[in-house]
Amino acid sequence: MRTLLLFFIGFLTLLPAGELHLTLESVTGDHSLGSVRTARVEPGVSGFVVHHFTPEHSAIVANAVAKTYDDAEGVLTVAFSPYTGLRQNSLPKGDWQPQKGDELILAFAYSRALLLAPTREIYLSLTQQIRSVDWMHPDTFATYLSYRGHPTPLKSDIKGFCTVATTGLLFLYLDDALFTLDCQSLALLQITRADKTYAKAQLPFYSRVEEIDANWFGEGSDELESYEPYYYELMVENNPRSRKLYDYLRSRPDTDKRLLKQFELKEAP
Repeated sequence: MRTLLLFFIGFLTLLPAGELHLTLESVTGDHSLGSVRTARVEPGVSGFVVHHFTPEHSAIVANAVAKTYDDAEGVLTVAFSPYTGLRQNSLPKGDWQPQKGDELILAFAYSRALLLAPTREIYLSLTQQIRSVDWMHPDTFATYLSYRGHPTPLKSDIKGFCTVATTGLLFLYLDDALFTLDCQSLALLQITRADKTYAKAQLPFYSRVEEIDANWFGEGSDELESYEPYYYELMVENNPRSRKLYDYLRSRPDTDKRLLKQFELKEAP
């Protein structure tokens, strides 16, 4: 566990003050991509673009996700999408687009995290060992899922909860490893081996909420039947080009081979 703690401290040091504040140096004509020179940022790290109208007035104009990093040039390319975190249908909204000179904020709220663990013992062990972040209790996420009617958490549920709870990181503990993901993009940032074992996982994850309300029908309305297969599938679906996830799954003798075939890696068999 000491190795896990040292890793996590080192991981956070890569993110100054938990956030990166940069200035967009270029934006494509269709406002879908932008670029900035910076130290390396992992693909999938999310944030948003802020336009400053005056020194006293600013607004978030788009979501942003790190897309690619050119190590030779030191240039990060980010992809933009509409920002809906503060959506209010009763009020008008601006039609602003990202532009050169806007502020780019990445790794937003990486000082706050949600951990989904299979048992109470593993949850308590990890959160007590790793004190570098503020942990959002899984009870609050289970309550959010009950409000949404989703006993099986969807990507949209995770994104929505992390938005309202101002949380930047998602941790998943599966089998013998802790997976670190961006809470909005679900991009895999790191895999850390850990020596925690468990016989049976609580579904859909450890929490003190006895029952999560379900909708009558629709995606997410069914009870989750298996812990590890579901979350592996969720990670692969959102990280089809992740070499580290592919290598981890291939190294496990019990991995479903159909899962490996979902990756989009040219060198994968």
